[in-house]
Amino acid sequence: MGKGLKERVEVLERRLILTALHKAHGVQAQAAKELGVSERVLRYKMRKYGFKIATKLSQSDRIVESPLSSKKQKVS
Repeated sequence: MGKGLKERVEVLERRLILTALHKAHGVQAQAAKELGVSERVLRYKMRKYGFKIATKLSQSDRIVESPLSSKKQKVS
């Protein structure tokens, strides 16, 4: 049986968050603005989906862990 609506929405939400973080070069404030949500909501969703939340790192060190694989993706 295929995925239900909840699972499909979660997959889409993860992809949107990853795309926004990539476009914002890992800057969560900019990604949140791109998504039309508060930074607090973005951080909540990132924790919910198992993203590693980078804080106080240089832009080149910001890493986001993909919840769909065990590989870490460098956001640049």
